[in-house]
Amino acid sequence: MTASTHGAELFRIEPLPPSLFPIGDGPFRVRGLAYTTALEYVDTRLPGGRPALLAELGHDDPWAAYLQQIFVVAGDYDASPLVRVFCAVAKLKNRPVAEFIERRSRASAKADVHGMWKPLLKTSSPEAMAERLHIAFNRYFRPCEAQNLSVTPGRFEAELTKMPEPMAGLYVSSTRGFVSAALSAAGARDADIVMAPPGPDGREGPVPLLRARFVATWTR
Repeated sequence: MTASTHGAELFRIEPLPPSLFPIGDGPFRVRGLAYTTALEYVDTRLPGGRPALLAELGHDDPWAAYLQQIFVVAGDYDASPLVRVFCAVAKLKNRPVAEFIERRSRASAKADVHGMWKPLLKTSSPEAMAERLHIAFNRYFRPCEAQNLSVTPGRFEAELTKMPEPMAGLYVSSTRGFVSAALSAAGARDADIVMAPPGPDGREGPVPLLRARFVATWTR
């Protein structure tokens, strides 16, 4: 990443408090693959591994017990505990959480484009890749959605909708990392993603929602 966050600083990254929804029952869901890759990173790359994460969370952390289950790659899970994991690990690594999520998403994309997402994302050009990237987002997250707006040579515009305001940065930073890596895997050079300021997008119960457009550009 460069020093510029290209709009990512406009979005918060905080788990929804358990007072809003019982942990595990939150309406904002994520695919189990996100948990398995995050915890694999903790086990293999974080000094001290899982015990270090749990120590950082603390004995009274309300999200810690949720992490003790076995996560299934194709399963459907509450996204808030994942945000708590990212915040804790980023603190242990002494990195901004948005940067940490973006880096992890970029690494995941490099593996996924040649792994489980290969049949979906196999393309002949960055433009063809851009046409399909919203499908991957929509399989990872719900009810949040990614929608393509336009794809032209060297440019891709899309919109993220129904993002919970307190943790909208999860979706923004994940998108920035995944899109840049996937475009590069398809032959793009110098891929750059700029987020526009967010706007309101209704509510999900007590949680305000946001929507935001982004533009990706690249050279060949």
